[in-house]
This record gives sequence, structure tokens and C-alpha cells, in this order.
Amino acid sequence: MSYSHRERVLAAFNHEEADRIPIDMMGNATMLLDETYLRLRDHLSLDPIPPARSGTSANYYDTRILKRFDVDFRRIFLKKNPNARTEQREDGTIVDGWGVGYKKAGLYVNTTIHPLTGVTDLRAIHDYHWPSADEIYSAEGLAEKARQLSETTDYALVARNPLTYGFLDRACQLMRMDEFLMNIAAEPELARAVIDHLLTVYKDVYRLFLEAIGPYVQMVEIGDDIGSTESLIISPAMYREFIKPAERELYGLIHELAPGAALFRHTDGAIFDIIPDLVEVGVNVLNPVQTSTAGMEARGLKRAYGDQITFHGAVEGLEGAANADAAIAEIRDRIDALAPGGGYVLASCNHIIDVAPEIIVAAYDEARAYGTYQQRKRTG
Repeated sequence: MSYSHRERVLAAFNHEEADRIPIDMMGNATMLLDETYLRLRDHLSLDPIPPARSGTSANYYDTRILKRFDVDFRRIFLKKNPNARTEQREDGTIVDGWGVGYKKAGLYVNTTIHPLTGVTDLRAIHDYHWPSADEIYSAEGLAEKARQLSETTDYALVARNPLTYGFLDRACQLMRMDEFLMNIAAEPELARAVIDHLLTVYKDVYRLFLEAIGPYVQMVEIGDDIGSTESLIISPAMYREFIKPAERELYGLIHELAPGAALFRHTDGAIFDIIPDLVEVGVNVLNPVQTSTAGMEARGLKRAYGDQITFHGAVEGLEGAANADAAIAEIRDRIDALAPGGGYVLASCNHIIDVAPEIIVAAYDEARAYGTYQQRKRTG
């Protein structure tokens, strides 16, 4: 049976085996850092294009590369309001509409200004300038673009994560990580106030976005890093008290506004113990599936939760691959572990940071060839 890109993705979401596993690139946590993208672009003899965004370490979205690798997804980006409040300082620091400052250091962009650092007064949190959705973003023209893509292409359409940072991420940016984590334990009313204000803004942002494109998309992205290499950043109890209720409310709104879409949730790290909580609040697709962290071995994940959630990502070995053969071995192992029975979308585990173009080409070509279900049945 022949599948369209969209049908292939929906089969994976429904835990069915299509003709092959879906493949993804250039979405939330699957971008190529700029230097890596530029090398791949030149390797493929493609002409330069302008970046899709600015101020991050991964700014290019190139549909020519997606077509070359037969990627099954296409993103729709919520546009920045051209009048959004931003400040470019002489030292290279960019201050965004949240009052958070960023500065590039090598390959990465680091947070350098935390505007709520040192705040101990609840009134100061309430009085802070929490940006409105339309201060930062604009959905002008997106409904027509989404309708056109839905009718004229067969790709799975994705509402690209407009916020990048989730409740815990953004709270740590605003207040500084050590302070916010201490406040969860020692000053919980301050932590709750920050989360409550974030929830209001986030609901308005997703409402602006999905009222325009919700009927047309098959996946909506959101993210929040709550895991480290060895464990959760906060305890399961604190996650359930402070973060989970806000997720439940926001994710419920997303499902209401995009009723035909799977909810994609990004979080790094060792999160095995709260995967049932994520399913409970409405997560359908889990990314990046960081198998190198504690308790996140691919086959164990598949056994435990493979019938409850779709795994997205899991390919970590490209960064350290000595050659194409090593990258191909990584691709085959992830497919063997996660693809049977559907419920897997192959993609990089987090952004592709510093990988030779030859390695990327070998890996993604192998994903298409080895990820064919009929081929895998023939080879056992």
C-alpha cells in the first residue's frame, strides 16, 4: 500500500505500521545549528536563503533539504510582530519582549539577563510587564497559508513551537534557575505566581496561533526541559504540584483548538517516571527520547510505554559518529528498538550541533531505506 506523507505520520501516531517510519527534521529540537546547516547546504550545492528567524543558535528552515531527505513534516511558524519590543545592545546582548537577555557564545546562545532575579515581593511579580500575545506575535495570513498547504501538499503540517521555553524553562530564565528552584521549596507562593502569569500568556499565544491554523495541522509542538542526565530537575511531587496543573490547562486548550492534532511535548533528560503524567495531561508525542540518560534505554521505553505514546527522535549518535558506518548503525538500532508496531518518528535527539554533512546524508538516507516495514520483515 502506498502512503502519503500525512497518512504515514497519522499511522505512526495511531501505532500502526505504514510503508515506512516517518522522518522528521528542522522542528522543535531537530534543527541544525547554523554552522552545520551551512555546511550541509553547500554540500548539497544549494543556493543561500535568508534565515527563518534570528537570535538563536539554529535559525535556518530549508524546505529544499527536507525534500531531499523526504521528510514527512512541514512547519508553520507563528510570525513575530514586527513592532515587538526588542533591544540590541552594543555588546551583542539581545533583550526580548519578556525582558530576558541573550548573548551568543560560540555555538550556543546563553541567557545573561534574568529580570526577576532577587524578587521577593509577590506584588512585584504581579506588576511585572508580562507581554501579551499580540505584543510578540502576529497570525496575519497564517490561516490562508495553512489552508493552502493542507490542500496542495500531502505533508503532515505542524504548528511550530512559538515559545521555545515551557513553564519551568521560562520561570528559570526570568528568575534564574537556582532562585526559582529554591522558591518552589521555600517561597511557593512566588513560584506559583510566576507559573500563573506564564499560563495566561501561553494560553493567549496558542489561542492566537491555533485559532488561525488549528483545523489544518496534524501536530502541535510545545516544550519544557524538566529532566537532567540522571533524574528530573525537580522531584515528581513538585512537578505534579507546580507544573502539571498548568500543563493540563494549556494542553486542554491546545486539543480544543486543534482537535485533529497530536500534541508533541519536548523535554530532555531522564523523565521515565513521569511519562504516565505526560500522557494524562494530553501528550501524544514525546521528544527527544534521550536514551543516553538514566532509565531511558530505547527498548525499555518501548516495552513500558510504546502503546501509550509516540516516540519522536532518539538518534543521538550522529554527534560522535566517527564515520558513516557508525551513523548507520545508530539509525538501525533506533529503528529496531522503537519502530515495531508503529509509534515512532525518526529524528535527531535534540539539535544537530556539529556533524559533517556526509554523516547527515548517510544517516537520513539509511532511515528511509532501513525504515521500510516490508524490508524489515524480509530481513527479519
